[in-house]
Amino acid sequence: MNLLHIESLYEGMLYELRRINDPLISTIIDFNTSLNITTESMTVLQSTVKTNPFDDEHAEIHFFKYIKPKFHSWHIYIIELYHVISMIPISTDEIIRKYYQHELKVINRFFKRYALYYQYYLADDNSKDKEFFLSRNLKFLPPELKLAILPDSFTSSLDYLFAKFKAYEMLRDCLVRKVKQLDKRKDIDRMEKELLLQRRWWSGNKIELVELAYGLYHSKRINGGNAELGEILSWLESSLNTDLGQAYRMFVDISRRKLVSHTKFLDEMKFTLVSHIQNSFGSK
Repeated sequence: MNLLHIESLYEGMLYELRRINDPLISTIIDFNTSLNITTESMTVLQSTVKTNPFDDEHAEIHFFKYIKPKFHSWHIYIIELYHVISMIPISTDEIIRKYYQHELKVINRFFKRYALYYQYYLADDNSKDKEFFLSRNLKFLPPELKLAILPDSFTSSLDYLFAKFKAYEMLRDCLVRKVKQLDKRKDIDRMEKELLLQRRWWSGNKIELVELAYGLYHSKRINGGNAELGEILSWLESSLNTDLGQAYRMFVDISRRKLVSHTKFLDEMKFTLVSHIQNSFGSK
C-alpha cells in the first residue's frame, strides 16, 4: 500500500473542505459538496485497498485502526456539525450558549456509552487489535452498530466506531470554541485591547510557516504524534494571527522546488542556531 499516495489523498480532501467552508471547518457552508468530497475520497481509498491488497495482518490492522477512521471521521463530523449548526435557536447569546452545552452533554453521553472501546481508543491499546481490526472478525462488532455497517472487505469491527470517536472529539472541540467565543462577547472591547497588547504575529513568509507546520506534523512531535496536520495549522494560525488557508497549495509549491532546498526555512533556522552557539560558546 502506498502510504504517500494515501496521505496525499487525505490532505487533498482537507484542502477542498477548507476551500468551500472555512479554514477551521467550524461551519459547513456547502453541505452537499462537502459530503461529495468526503464520499469521493472514501471511494478512492476503497479502490486503492482493492487494487493493492494488504501485505499482512499488521498492515490491515494499521489501515482499519488509523487510516480509514481518519478519512471517515470527516464525513461523520460534517454531517453532525451541519445538523448542530442548522438547529441553533434564533435567540440571545445565553440561550445559544445553553444549546451548545446541551450538545456537549450529548457527545459526552456517547463516549460514556462506549466507555470500554473509548478507553481502548484513548490508550492506543493493541491487545485486541486482531479481534477489532481484521475484516474477518466482524463477529466482534457491537450489536447496535451492525445495522450501520455492511460486512465487506472494506470493514472491520471497530473502524466505524473509532471514526465516530474521532469525529465527536472534533465536534466537541468545535463547540467548546464556539462557547468560548460567546463568552468573549461579554466584554469584547476590553478583550480586544488585551489581545492587541499580547498578540504575536508571523513576520516571515506564509510558505515558511507551512514548511514549519509540515515539519512538526511529519516529525510527530505534537501530542505524541497524534496531532492532525489541520490541528497544527489551526494552532499556528491562531497563535500567530495569520491565515494558512492555502497551506496545501503552498506545500505543493515547496515539493516542486528544483533550485531551492525543500526545507529552505528549516535549513536557515539550523544555520542561524548553530552560528549563534558557535559564536557564543565556541571559544569557551
